[in-house]
Amino acid sequence: MMTGTVRTYVHRRPALLQAMFILFFLAACPLSARAMEGGASHYIQGAYGDFLMGYVPAAGLYLRNDFMFQSAHLSGAIKGGRVYGDLDTRMYMNLTKLTYLTDVPAIGGLMGLGVGIPMIVDLGVQGSMAADFLTGSYKTKQFREGHIQKAGGGNRGGLSDIILMPLIMAWNLGECHIVLSPLVFLPTGYYNPNVLTNLGMNYVTFDANAAFTWLSPKGYEVSFNAGYMMSTENEATQYQSGHELHLDWTAAYHVNERLALGGVGYLYAQTTPDTGSGAKLGAYMSQAAGIGPAVTYTATLGSAHVTLFAKWLHDVAAKNRLSGDMIYGSFVLAF
Repeated sequence: MMTGTVRTYVHRRPALLQAMFILFFLAACPLSARAMEGGASHYIQGAYGDFLMGYVPAAGLYLRNDFMFQSAHLSGAIKGGRVYGDLDTRMYMNLTKLTYLTDVPAIGGLMGLGVGIPMIVDLGVQGSMAADFLTGSYKTKQFREGHIQKAGGGNRGGLSDIILMPLIMAWNLGECHIVLSPLVFLPTGYYNPNVLTNLGMNYVTFDANAAFTWLSPKGYEVSFNAGYMMSTENEATQYQSGHELHLDWTAAYHVNERLALGGVGYLYAQTTPDTGSGAKLGAYMSQAAGIGPAVTYTATLGSAHVTLFAKWLHDVAAKNRLSGDMIYGSFVLAF
């Protein structure tokens, strides 16, 4: 569950005009890093997938904190009218989510709401574009090799895009558990189209989101979380990112009521093309997938239950999207 729960159990080109065009294009179009335009979006791999993601054990107040580290790379892309040859990012981010749920007999389950506050501790980005070319005179047939390169980068930290969970609904139906939780991402993070180190996307995203968990009496678990994202236009770049479908999964074995071991993964696909005057590459359809191990342990601190999570996701397939590794260290407190 997104809100968090607690367990109870260039090549070379000989044309001088082409080289001049590339040089002009690089000088006129600064690099930018954050948005699906730049190979990323409000969907962060691993932020949805978890143990018992479709299970809320009881009504109450839940506090979840995720500290995550991402190392990722993007090659060969032009997004929003800006050139990317190579883009490398290293991000340290802390996401704190607070949710409250209460019993609602009329629906036979739980209902509540929540909010997520993401803080980027440090975002480091390095981007570059390079091209080899030949320059000279066709009349004299004399040419010489040339090389142009543009690079940029930097570091920044601060508030990213706040997540609203205006409605959370949950049902526990024997071995099966369901959570419905639409999300709204607000453009509250720093954004400047002329820099690499943007902390937000500069657009609103709506995510229709649902989670399901099957937990057998023998401790076997299968969980899924599916969402469909629709975003508004980035007015700073006139770039409209396409709709996104994401599916996170967990397969685990609960050794006892405190300890569980398993694997997590995700599938991601863009379902509609990018549009707008800033979409210089046209559709630029993105897709990605990843997999990795996970472990969780639950303890009791006085009257509160605390659940600890650790997981690592490695991207095994990515197209037109930042690809790398994501490591999580998380805890959930249930009051």
